[in-house]
Amino acid sequence: MPSTRPPSQAPSRAPSVSGSRPDISAIRSPPHLVAASVTKAFSKKDKNSAPSTPVVEHSPGPRSKGPPSINSDTGGHKFTLKELLANGPKLTRKGSARSASSKKSDSEGGGGKSTAGGESTQSLLKKYGTCERVAIGKGATSVVRLAHKWDRTEEKLYAVKEFRKRRKNETEKEYVKKLTAEFCISSTLHHINIVETVDLVQDEQQHWCEVMEFCPGGDLYAAIKKGHMSPSEIECCFKQILCGVHYLHSQGVAHRDIKPENLFFDTKGHLKIGDYGASTVYRLPWEATIHMSTGLCGSEPYIAPEQFLGKPYDARLVDIWAVGIVYYCLHFQELPWRVAQTSDQLYASYTAACANPAQSACPPTINNLSPRSCRSLIRRMLEPDPKQRGLIEECIKHPWVEGIEVCHTVNKPSHVHVYAQAMAQAQVAVLP
Repeated sequence: MPSTRPPSQAPSRAPSVSGSRPDISAIRSPPHLVAASVTKAFSKKDKNSAPSTPVVEHSPGPRSKGPPSINSDTGGHKFTLKELLANGPKLTRKGSARSASSKKSDSEGGGGKSTAGGESTQSLLKKYGTCERVAIGKGATSVVRLAHKWDRTEEKLYAVKEFRKRRKNETEKEYVKKLTAEFCISSTLHHINIVETVDLVQDEQQHWCEVMEFCPGGDLYAAIKKGHMSPSEIECCFKQILCGVHYLHSQGVAHRDIKPENLFFDTKGHLKIGDYGASTVYRLPWEATIHMSTGLCGSEPYIAPEQFLGKPYDARLVDIWAVGIVYYCLHFQELPWRVAQTSDQLYASYTAACANPAQSACPPTINNLSPRSCRSLIRRMLEPDPKQRGLIEECIKHPWVEGIEVCHTVNKPSHVHVYAQAMAQAQVAVLP
């Protein structure tokens, strides 16, 4: 597979460890997925997060088994969407501009009340148009299709995720709580580097669907696999991811499943963070205290080492670790290790180098990255000890990051995202 590493650069693996590093293909389908990480664009996990108590995720295992019951209540009252959404996490909404490709939600004054509130009678077809039969993404608990609707002279496109049906062994309360947990968080987020969540509606078969902004440029995983990304493209992607994470953390939200498959391009060079099935609210707007999280979630190659300890952890630092791994993948098209545990020889070698005073400032794994100015930051992001790891504010203010050019912020960018541009053009060409 072609590499982005310059020919004169040293191999990325530590010389003391035999064997090769995991190929980038391991990103898409590692041998063991924790919390059933999904593999396609806009596919979601089936988890819940709580704003003021530790979030307990299900243990590693096949996705098909599904998560355990949460607060099971088999008797009496059936909870409606309206009731549970009313009790969901309340986050501050900041008035940032919406993406041009997303439709303003009815719940924000667009004429009628939101379907998610249970008072709209408009169907998915009437509000967002016809869904294509062929899925653009599939997960164990959902299918994502492209919807398009003509609005006067303009055709608007949406990504529509159809949720699974309620299982026989779960109550209505459990089902609706799982259904709405992600929507309660993602629908409050509005930023240029965040996939816009538009609505929660029912289709003609009474299946609940989440309507999202459609990003025709494909995901970052596909762009990495394609290869030939220029250094300026790689840096632009990295800075946009940091900007998205900075916004999330400013809202008290941690993503907890950042990886190339969950990062999407639109037609204008924006890279957006999607898939909030594993996200958690670690601080409410009126709080100063950071609530710790628990449980494994995400894909093994991106999971921070402290998550494997079975103790409460700071979910913000989990995101920082994952973004550092993504930069390594962008640069070398391979993973630094398969899992951040000492049972992995490559990771064990890395932690030993970090503990060695002679190499602690820049272990071999980090020392092979370029440009040289990035190494101090990536070292801080991939610090095995979470207490010593940098927060997002430090990352954003790093001199190297401040000097990175983001393509959509300048009049004449020095680069374009070639793969995303080709993908977007291909998508438009096949539309009816």
